[in-house]
Amino acid sequence: MEKKSLNKNMILVIVLGVVVAVLLVAAIYFYVQYQKIKKNPNIVAKQETDQLVEQVGKLIDLPKDETPTVATILDKDKLKDQPFFNNAQNGDKILIYTKSKKAIIFRPKENKLINVGPIAIDQKAQLPVVIVNAGGDVAAAEKKLNESGGISIAAKTDAKNKNSVKKITVVDVSGEQGQAAQQIAQLLGGEVGSLPAGEAKPDNAQIVVFVK
Repeated sequence: MEKKSLNKNMILVIVLGVVVAVLLVAAIYFYVQYQKIKKNPNIVAKQETDQLVEQVGKLIDLPKDETPTVATILDKDKLKDQPFFNNAQNGDKILIYTKSKKAIIFRPKENKLINVGPIAIDQKAQLPVVIVNAGGDVAAAEKKLNESGGISIAAKTDAKNKNSVKKITVVDVSGEQGQAAQQIAQLLGGEVGSLPAGEAKPDNAQIVVFVK
């Protein structure tokens, strides 16, 4: 009896050991993946874009030769002066195809296309922009804005709270440049949002770019 009991205990120990080993390997794997994502958040952004393109591609033919820039509508009231966004809601996704000059508004929660139309790339021209450093690569953002042509960098400053945004956020502080804000967000790979709490509205700009 004692030998059988000993054998059972050994088997139990072996099984538990295997389970622990599997859990340990899984934990190490997910930790490594987490560290990769933490160092390069673009991995997550690309995965989200790929999933969104696949979902929208089932509803409408999409350009095959380019990857869209994706923005999220966070404050639809900021876009009320733009007819293209009349039926948009907060949380809707905008897919912007620069080469094809096409924009698509998509509502994920309903799996529904809200609007599709051309985009006017040049509407961002001559806009005074304030760049706010929220812990990102300000030099790279400034270079892209300068190279795009026609944008005036009115000022550069630091954010009061560098955790107030999670990614590059473009704010139409004038309330009149919603489409231009979308185009600049597309240019920088960011999103359009509202002025973060605690941040002051600059007097010398129509658009503020928080670089994260």
